[in-house]
Amino acid sequence: MCSVEELKQQLSTLEIQLMKQKKINASLKERVKRSISSTGTSYSIFENNILLQEQIKARTQDLEKARLAAEMGSKAKGEFLANMSHEIRTPLNGVLGMNTLLLDTDLTDEQRRYLNIVRTSGEALLTIINDILDFSKIEAGKLELEDIRFNLHLTLEDFAEIMAIKANEKGIEFICAASPDIPVQLVGDPGRLRQILVNLAGNAIKFTSEGEVSVIATLDSKDNNVCIVRFSVKDSGIGISEDKQKILFESFTQADSSTTRQYGGTGLGLAICKQLTELMGGEIGVNSKPGEGSEFWFTARLSKTDLEEQELPAFGALKGIRILVVDDNETNREILSTQFRAWGILTEEAPDGPSALRILYNSIEKNDPFKIAVLDMQMPGMDGATLGRVIKADKNLQDMHLIMMTSIAQRGDSKRMKKIGFSVYLTKPIRQSELFEALATLVGREGKASDNTLITKHSLNEMKLEKFRILLVEDNITNQQVAMGILKKTGVRVDAVANGLEAVSALEQVPYDLVFMDVQMPVMDGLDATRAIRSTYSKVRNRNIPVIAMTAHAMQGDKNMCLDAGMNDYISKPVDPIAFSTVLNKWLDLSDEPVQQSTKLKSEIEFNTDNIEIFNPVEFLNRLMHDEDLVSCIIQEFLKTTPNLIAEMQNNILINNPIEAGYNAHSLKGSAANLSASRFVETAFEIEQAGKAEDIDLIKKLLPILEQRFDELKGVLDTFHRSL
Repeated sequence: MCSVEELKQQLSTLEIQLMKQKKINASLKERVKRSISSTGTSYSIFENNILLQEQIKARTQDLEKARLAAEMGSKAKGEFLANMSHEIRTPLNGVLGMNTLLLDTDLTDEQRRYLNIVRTSGEALLTIINDILDFSKIEAGKLELEDIRFNLHLTLEDFAEIMAIKANEKGIEFICAASPDIPVQLVGDPGRLRQILVNLAGNAIKFTSEGEVSVIATLDSKDNNVCIVRFSVKDSGIGISEDKQKILFESFTQADSSTTRQYGGTGLGLAICKQLTELMGGEIGVNSKPGEGSEFWFTARLSKTDLEEQELPAFGALKGIRILVVDDNETNREILSTQFRAWGILTEEAPDGPSALRILYNSIEKNDPFKIAVLDMQMPGMDGATLGRVIKADKNLQDMHLIMMTSIAQRGDSKRMKKIGFSVYLTKPIRQSELFEALATLVGREGKASDNTLITKHSLNEMKLEKFRILLVEDNITNQQVAMGILKKTGVRVDAVANGLEAVSALEQVPYDLVFMDVQMPVMDGLDATRAIRSTYSKVRNRNIPVIAMTAHAMQGDKNMCLDAGMNDYISKPVDPIAFSTVLNKWLDLSDEPVQQSTKLKSEIEFNTDNIEIFNPVEFLNRLMHDEDLVSCIIQEFLKTTPNLIAEMQNNILINNPIEAGYNAHSLKGSAANLSASRFVETAFEIEQAGKAEDIDLIKKLLPILEQRFDELKGVLDTFHRSL
């Protein structure tokens, strides 16, 4: 079978031949006309010309058919690759999803090791499939870039958090920063930009066994409308030979192509990066020497926005203060110092603890002390914690605020740092907004931090969340309590209503910041409520308020239906802390800090998991963040409301109303899903589907099974509740 490139070359050749043939046709027609008009032309010459003309016409038709066949072959091949990639990826996502759920259950060490291998292998296969999908889209000419407004600095920070995990697993330093002179708000395709960065940084981490990987964005040039941003990905890895560099960006090529190669991959990643970069109006290249590491770079042409840039607010108290940056990594020191200077802060740098102490003592002698010291935890000789103890033990230095930065956060570290005397404890990669908030808090914008207060990522996140007000729209009381319990723990203010009509009314009266909207509700469902909110005739205070769909339906068609109604995003039920945290971060512009788990329930308690299909206690506790009060409340509410719903279902069966009986089952299914009661959920779902099909006989057959499922679930829940 010919490759797509070969088909394209054949097509180009055929088109050239066709153009030449058309010119010949025109010339011969002119000759025939002249021959017929000439008195000396014989009939045989005329007859030969007619025959030649017919041959040319037949040849032209053959060329046209060949051209169309080549076009169809190229298109069919691209579409086949795209469709097959989709078909393979769908079940693979299911495999990975179920594997994740299985990892959350009670397993032996051997089982967990096997499942982690399944997860790693599945993720590697998904990466290959995604590469094939992108490559096929590009080859078929179907890949289009988005043109949306985005914050480049936040995009890099989100990317850095993902890559830092992989770097930490290998024990190497990961650094990511954007030059302060790059405009905050730009227009382009942040998703494809992130894809290039992930590919290049992922390769850098893969080929680096020690040292560091740095990703730096700088401004190449700009005018009134366009910015050219240069991205550099440097590593201290194995490097690439000059002959390999020449073919790196070609399809299906790799720096190590031997059969015993140590590093995997499809050989498509860099080819895709090259084509994406060119689509963005930029270029890509590499500088490398074997054994000395590599630098991959690319540029992107991004438009500037007409909107006022939403930069961090100017804060005069930061200007002129002195900060000492202590880190053994030169790149880290340079990045922090550059950012501090952009905020008007005076900085000095030290590569280790002894050098830092000399600079601090010298500043005291000159009567020009530092107000804050930023210390890295992992330093040779004297680490950040030891340096902090020395500083706090000296009466001349002990009033200085200390900020700890660490790449490897361990349980109990924040308490240990607080005991030493640190005012701030942040984990790398540190977001620019977090650093600014911490500094501003220390110097007095929020009031001087007390001696017994430790500022962490989580506390900074709570400060931001306190100002937001959320509307929760959910008719199921158990689902409502679970969602409110999780959301309140993040620090936001939450109000709840039971249907879409109440939601529209509430939005007309209160300036909410975001809505979590159930889809299937009585009176007015979530889709109609969202349409009413978006309507030009709506009286709500903000018709553009983010509306997030919450539904148990997980099909792509259901998601599209929600988005078509005007919803902004979509999460599946039963909801969990991570899902809520992700949505709040995305739509309220917060740092993606996981919700802190309560310590009211000891996580090391072992529960009986023999009846895990009836009730999964581990999954249930994780969903409710081990909060004893919330756990008890949800169990009691479920045991109280479920008999009433079953009684309603029995009544609907008696009056031959399968649709309402199915709706009762839908409510029961949602409540039980929050408790991770899979056997009960399964039967309730079957009744729900029978209700939609108006199959009253099947509902009658399934009802006794549902009642039996509830009895066994009630017994397990009672035992579990007493064990708390």
